[in-house]
Amino acid sequence: MQQILQILKLRSTIIYNSIVYGLREKIFKFSILSIIFLLFISGDYLFFYRIISYLQKLPLDVGDLLITQLLSIIFLTFFSMLLFSNTITAISTMYLSSDLELLMSSPFSIANVFVSKFMQTTMNSSWMILIFGLPIFAAYGVVYEASLYYYLILLPILLPFLIVPAGIGILITMFLMRFFPAKKTYQVMTLLGLVFGAGLVMFFRFLKPEVLLGKDVSDDVIIQFVEGLKIPDYSFLPSTWAAKAVISGANNIIGSSVLYILYLILTSLLLFLLAVVTANKIYHTGWTSAHESSSNSKKRGDSLLYKIMGELLMRLSPVQKTLFMKDIKLFFRDAAQWSQLFMLGALVIIYIFNIRNLPLDSLFLKNFTSVLNHGLAGVVLSAIAVRFVFTAISLEGRYFWTIYTSPIDFKRFLWEKFWFYFIPLLILAEILVIISNIFLDVDSYIMMLSVISICLITAGLVGMGIGMGAIYPVFKYENVAEVAISTGGIIYMIMSFIFIGAIVMLESRPVYVHFYKKFLFYNIGGIEIYVSYVLIFIISIATTIIPMILGVKALKEMEL
Repeated sequence: MQQILQILKLRSTIIYNSIVYGLREKIFKFSILSIIFLLFISGDYLFFYRIISYLQKLPLDVGDLLITQLLSIIFLTFFSMLLFSNTITAISTMYLSSDLELLMSSPFSIANVFVSKFMQTTMNSSWMILIFGLPIFAAYGVVYEASLYYYLILLPILLPFLIVPAGIGILITMFLMRFFPAKKTYQVMTLLGLVFGAGLVMFFRFLKPEVLLGKDVSDDVIIQFVEGLKIPDYSFLPSTWAAKAVISGANNIIGSSVLYILYLILTSLLLFLLAVVTANKIYHTGWTSAHESSSNSKKRGDSLLYKIMGELLMRLSPVQKTLFMKDIKLFFRDAAQWSQLFMLGALVIIYIFNIRNLPLDSLFLKNFTSVLNHGLAGVVLSAIAVRFVFTAISLEGRYFWTIYTSPIDFKRFLWEKFWFYFIPLLILAEILVIISNIFLDVDSYIMMLSVISICLITAGLVGMGIGMGAIYPVFKYENVAEVAISTGGIIYMIMSFIFIGAIVMLESRPVYVHFYKKFLFYNIGGIEIYVSYVLIFIISIATTIIPMILGVKALKEMEL
């Protein structure tokens, strides 16, 4: 126990120093994160409070059954996500973390090192679930007017519930790492996790919960929805125990809630002890093999994709072609990068499916929704851009010095990055907008405005992403996702929302004049229409070029 406390003290000191050191420079970041955190918690609570309150008032006494199914789905979803998250996180935390070399060479026992990493993996994988889940359960307690007992048992329910998937995931990781290379295991599990996440999102979307949001909902519709929402109620699943413990606690059924809490605690202790015993046998061997370099690697010829891209890039200069081919190869050789294309595919399908099923009965609503669709598509693009575009410079990592010391001009370097991401994102954006507009049956003016607007928005988002990525690079990271949530990434998201909002606001006047003329047969437009077009163009070009110029300047002044 003393060794474990020493390791935890070391970890807490690292966290403390990272927070306190240079606190003045981080005040802005912490302020922004605190505001976002509070807004998220408040929105999460209010959203589920409205849903649970609405469901409770449904006729035929199905409200309680529906809420029970909702809680069961939430816990089952949390359990599945935690299982995948812990399995993937354990690879980087328990086998590839930079502090393991120090810990493994210290007098600490393998079991104590493992316990500290077990706790770190559980916290890294579970904190978001805990933050997201607590407002849901608080809203459930408020709606059902639960007693103090309900709120006191939430922590004894959630903590062992978080440990159970952590224990299973870490056990899976240890067995995989014992027999397979670390990087291959990480790539395969990341891919499976992304496919699972995409499938989970699509599953919830195809439940069509909007059928209960209409003005007139028949009894048959409610009954059919409840039947379709039912999930397998397996009594051996920890998610079932947690859901029943929460429901029993809210209804003040103390005996039942205590029984399910004991199930969770005993199972979590058993899995933890099993993980520690297993770690004593195979953890050190797996960690050692994870750091062994592969030998007798065979040189493989370029794949068909690289040959095709090489032919398409023949007209470029040798420097530009080399940079393009480098980025293409790095992208497709990193499973953590290209595997997210599956999530993008699911996102496109869900987006279009939502637009297709919107309850829009009039031509006016369809055209108006198409205009709002510009902003929504822009938000989707900004979320993609912060993960791929903003991190483009940081992905060079510790080898950025090769670019820094080469005769390659930084301006050419950044613009190569711009075109590398602009072309595929533009294709994605145009697909979203054009197909959505076809489903909405908009007129030619709205279609043309949509196509041009989304092109300018995409250019602005990519230019801003590349430029700000060069101004706020993060070359030292364990996971590229850390770059997206850095100070620069947060600032980029805020600026992206401001940019998209400005474009949509400037479009509102020309669209209003168009609708007035189309539906009321009267032209009220004047010079302000052309002023709006010019401002949209100027803001988009400025948002594209100015960050690129500042990015070039930042790279030239950078000290490595």
